[in-house]
Amino acid sequence: MPDSEPASTSRGTRLALGAGILAYAALLWALIGAVPGGSDNSGYFNEARLFAQGRIHTPMRTLAGIPAQEVPFLYVPLGFRPAGAAQLVPTYPPGLPLLLVPAARLVGWERAGDVILILHSLAGLALMFALGRLCGLPGSWALAGAAVLAASPLYLYTSLQALSDVPATAWATAAVVAALKSRGRSGWAFACGVCIAVGFLVRPTNFLVAIPVLFALGCSPARLGLAALGALPGLAAWMAINHAAYGQTLESGYGAIGNEFHAGLIPATLVFYARWLPLLLSPIVLAAPFVLALGRAGGRIAWMLVSWAACFLAFYCAYRWTREQWWFLRFVLPAAPALIVAGLAALRHLFEKGGGPSGGARRWLAPALVLVAALGVEASQTNPLREARWIGSGERKYGRVADWLEAHVPAGSVLVVSQASGALYYYTGFTLLREEELSPAIADRVRASARAGGHGLFAVLWPHEKEVLRKLPGTWAQIGSIEDVTVWRCGAEASLPDGK
Repeated sequence: MPDSEPASTSRGTRLALGAGILAYAALLWALIGAVPGGSDNSGYFNEARLFAQGRIHTPMRTLAGIPAQEVPFLYVPLGFRPAGAAQLVPTYPPGLPLLLVPAARLVGWERAGDVILILHSLAGLALMFALGRLCGLPGSWALAGAAVLAASPLYLYTSLQALSDVPATAWATAAVVAALKSRGRSGWAFACGVCIAVGFLVRPTNFLVAIPVLFALGCSPARLGLAALGALPGLAAWMAINHAAYGQTLESGYGAIGNEFHAGLIPATLVFYARWLPLLLSPIVLAAPFVLALGRAGGRIAWMLVSWAACFLAFYCAYRWTREQWWFLRFVLPAAPALIVAGLAALRHLFEKGGGPSGGARRWLAPALVLVAALGVEASQTNPLREARWIGSGERKYGRVADWLEAHVPAGSVLVVSQASGALYYYTGFTLLREEELSPAIADRVRASARAGGHGLFAVLWPHEKEVLRKLPGTWAQIGSIEDVTVWRCGAEASLPDGK
């Protein structure tokens, strides 16, 4: 695992990498739906639109007679939080929204998310290959590492929607790759700092990548200074945005996030890691810790890889959401490149120590066998992979619901919503009420206010939300449906959706 630049990559390996990336791009384009949808997805787009308009706050859409101060979250869509007098402010980090703005100017808002996610996903695979080469893996082994990452249900799942996980992974990998390359040309250290800053803007927990970066940069004041210089503008932008949004330079939109971390969750999360990471990232990751046993053959690079994986896994080990479902392991996706490369390095060392073949076409035998075994395990996760087929369509459904509402519901109407609140705030101009905040007393006042103002009162419900109507007073009648989403109107007159 050398400190110097790797030997040149063969033409065949480069062609295989390029062909694989093109095929992956075609797959993503066919399945992707990086549009305003659930809370995270719509939150990033709502924030991006505000940035495009040169602002960070936006007024609440309120009802007469029910002030926002009385029920603070009644008018707050997912992805926002109250701010000041009847104002909303986004809760999400600014990095992905800032990237969406120029993309929207080039390709339009409808395709901006698709373009940004696909570019980051493909860049992540290319950087994965580069990382393997810089860590001493031959081209065939590095290519296997990129293929394992591409085939991961976790990587594919988060490449198909407007989430920050794949961008965070790509920028973390780019920072380490740039740091390693700075050993040969110090100017790369400045690029490393820029990558750290962009990754931090995308997801603040990406600051953890500074630990492996320090191993990669080494004890060079010049390189460390250049990296710091590259990171400063991004960190300053983060602080300025925080101050404008929340009044404090070090406050984030998540608020007291420390309440989400509990030491008592660590044992169960470790078990969850042990169960799911070998399935979602292949059993290769089980060999990752053994890279430290390579001795001089590993050295600084081995410690860099292990510290990289360990700091992300340790940070999220006490996070309450990490072990909820397999897809919540997307939070530790930035550790995936380190886990895979470390595992491959350990397996290659074991193979060579055991007298495996080398030279000519035989150098492909070991990585090919490892790759086939790894892909077999990843492909066995049929449920995650099957879900990937419907992710894009599922996210675009929010837009189809919005189109139906604008065609059939009178302008100025009031909608009771929950899951769709962020997306409908983005797509429509309706007044939105969070159903979680509607106590019977508030619901009665909402009906009275809507009636007095001549506004229709509707509910837009996903399948798991139909019980909402049981707690709302009045007579509700279904007036339409969009796939499995139903639309209801309050009042005996509720009937037909044809016309407003």
